[in-house]
Amino acid sequence: MRRKKDAIETGKSKSDVVKTRSARVIKRITVEAVAERRDILAQRVKKDRKERYENYISKIMPPRQRAARTSARATAFFESARIKILAEGDSWFEYPMDKGGVIDHLENLLNVPICNMAHHGDEVRQIMGVSQREELQTRLSDDELRFDALLFSGGGNDLVGDQFCLWLNDYKSGGSPGALINRSRLAAVLAIIEAGYRDLIAITKALSPETKIFLHGYDFPMATGKGVCFVGPWLKPSLELRGIEDEAAQFEVVKEILTQFASILKSLAASNPGRVFYVPTQNTLQPTPSWWANEIHPSSAGFMKIAEVFEAEIREQFPDLDS
Repeated sequence: MRRKKDAIETGKSKSDVVKTRSARVIKRITVEAVAERRDILAQRVKKDRKERYENYISKIMPPRQRAARTSARATAFFESARIKILAEGDSWFEYPMDKGGVIDHLENLLNVPICNMAHHGDEVRQIMGVSQREELQTRLSDDELRFDALLFSGGGNDLVGDQFCLWLNDYKSGGSPGALINRSRLAAVLAIIEAGYRDLIAITKALSPETKIFLHGYDFPMATGKGVCFVGPWLKPSLELRGIEDEAAQFEVVKEILTQFASILKSLAASNPGRVFYVPTQNTLQPTPSWWANEIHPSSAGFMKIAEVFEAEIREQFPDLDS
């Protein structure tokens, strides 16, 4: 009776009503499936981060000491470590291809384990959102394990990708590369990124005031249209959508945006002397295929060069590292 009434009220045939209801069911099932996949992925990432932290503890602390982490003896053991480094951020720190990202190379250069909590694809607004922020706060407020340094890599994913076209203007003949950037929109997204960095600094200062923070501004890639593992490209589609097809102009546009991003980090470091340090990674790599694996990630050799810049800055701030 209900189906017949629906058909009469809506003026639809019985088959149309059935089709409509079937479409709704399929849509609901699809939405539920997507939500389930997202939840599974989130749980996997959470589990991975937990395992990484536990693996780091196992590297710097023998099993017997690990069983008594709440004791003064455990605290003394942690304090005896040469340097304790926490890393958070994106794929520049956790690159799941080839020989890894900056942190993998930096561990070998410094010959110390690094607690790498970075995850490819993460944005600053995500890292400083509720769940990851709370995790970071937990790491920094551990009364026994006090990190000497916090390495942070973030902002790139906030800027590039499909949304990259939002920070650009349509191409006009005779215009300079700088005129191709929508200044007000870029300023808006950079302000959000800066807010995340300011919260990062404030949280670290409040919970672990002795921890030194190291930031970087990436380097200047080429808009080659090359992605990795079915992800990307992150630059070329947006540039071409705006009619910016000249390779030199593309490079200059990307360079200008990243230069503005770096200026924010430099300002934050200058405002927090002795606490926040800007690692000058820009202009380290040449814009050639030998230094870049794809549009936004260096090659293994490129990541090593970037890691060497980090190493130099860390050793400058911790001169007793090898003693």
